[in-house]
Amino acid sequence: MKINYDLKLQEELKKIGDTKPSLLLHVCCGPCSSNVIKELCEHFQITIYYSNSNIYPSDEYQRRFQELLHFIERFNQDFHQDIQVIEDPYNFSEWLSHMYPLKELPEGSIRCRLCYSLRMRRTFDYAKIHHYDYWTTVLSVSPHKNSQWINEIGDAWQSDSPKFLYADFKKNNGYLKSTQMTKEYEMYRQNYCGCMFSYEEMLKRESQK
Repeated sequence: MKINYDLKLQEELKKIGDTKPSLLLHVCCGPCSSNVIKELCEHFQITIYYSNSNIYPSDEYQRRFQELLHFIERFNQDFHQDIQVIEDPYNFSEWLSHMYPLKELPEGSIRCRLCYSLRMRRTFDYAKIHHYDYWTTVLSVSPHKNSQWINEIGDAWQSDSPKFLYADFKKNNGYLKSTQMTKEYEMYRQNYCGCMFSYEEMLKRESQK
């Protein structure tokens, strides 16, 4: 049975009230994170964790990272925030060593679940070492990502400190709002998920046009 993770988020926000605890937020890119950050900054002291060794090629990784930094700089000014960005060092070869045995599987398979898990585990570890109150990821904002899997992964590492913030950020028009903010901030919006496998699929699509 599917769990309503948006409802769980709203329940947690009620418990938090006006206390504004610290939150380590895993972010995959500026566009996906935009509206999530806007909504969560009302409730949390946010620090962004950019852990995305899946992104291929390396210049695409840098383009997305720089776009995120540019967006956060403008967002901080517009909304009077002081959100910091922490970069987890890029290590594509390590990521690929985990993924290569599953290379024949399609997009949306357990290969994607493993990819979520690797990045989320690094986020959890950083949050625990640095004593954040909460941690979560923006991945569920995408209609192409399995929000049930994402929250199940977070639940597997649930603890009193840091607590995993359950969410399904695509709910309440979250994805639509993110696309609107992307246009407002004139952000680069990529045309593939990010990994080597989705990159190759994108090239095939482009060649067939």
